[in-house]
Amino acid sequence: MIRNTIIIAVFTVFALGAFTPPALASHCPKDVKKIQAAMSKLDKSKMSMAKDAAAKGLALHKAGKHGESIKVLHEALEALGIKH
Repeated sequence: MIRNTIIIAVFTVFALGAFTPPALASHCPKDVKKIQAAMSKLDKSKMSMAKDAAAKGLALHKAGKHGESIKVLHEALEALGIKH
């Protein structure tokens, strides 16, 4: 009984880990688009930060580092006052 529970728990954790990166992968470009859409309304200092964050987030996304990409992009969205 306990052995079956442990096997099910391990399988569940593995399955969740296997399906999470693809879900995160589609989220990165959406955040980049939100940042780019807001750029026309920003002053120069925020514009520079937004461009850098969008470029870095997109580079991390293309490198397959989706968790890091989302972290960078969400920090930029929060700094710009954009809801994500």
